[in-house]
Amino acid sequence: MNGSDHERARELVLLREVEGIGDSDATWLASHLEGCAECSGLAEELELAERTLRGLPVTASVSLVTATQARVRQRAAELRDQQARNLLIGISFCLGLVWSAGSALAGLRLSGWLADKFHVAPWIIATGLVTFWLAPAVAIAIGLLAHHPLPDAARADWLAARFKENLL
Repeated sequence: MNGSDHERARELVLLREVEGIGDSDATWLASHLEGCAECSGLAEELELAERTLRGLPVTASVSLVTATQARVRQRAAELRDQQARNLLIGISFCLGLVWSAGSALAGLRLSGWLADKFHVAPWIIATGLVTFWLAPAVAIAIGLLAHHPLPDAARADWLAARFKENLL
């Protein structure tokens, strides 16, 4: 056996319990461990270490548990708020879609009527109506952009600062 076989076996032994390995890799590893005392010893030592670590009781201080519970509750409240906002955004989108379709249909009929009534080129009337039709959407978009939450990098910095405050 060459060194690359041993290296591959070590990597597969480490990956086997953490991420899992495919059937072909598991078959290859089992056959390699049968014939290689060094790699099978490593696998046994890792299994022993895992069993030992799993057998150790892990306790947390009351303050850590309380702080973690508070953060989990806070995050759950944030997620509920986000879901409520997403629901409102969805409803607003649907209402906007219905309004847009209805007003576009009415605008087309109105532009034809106005062009006939005032003997003006239809494209002039249509341009004015489209501008008038888009004005609410542009105003809403500007409003949403003005109230956009912090970007991900700023949010991460903010969370890191809160985390440090709670640990100190």
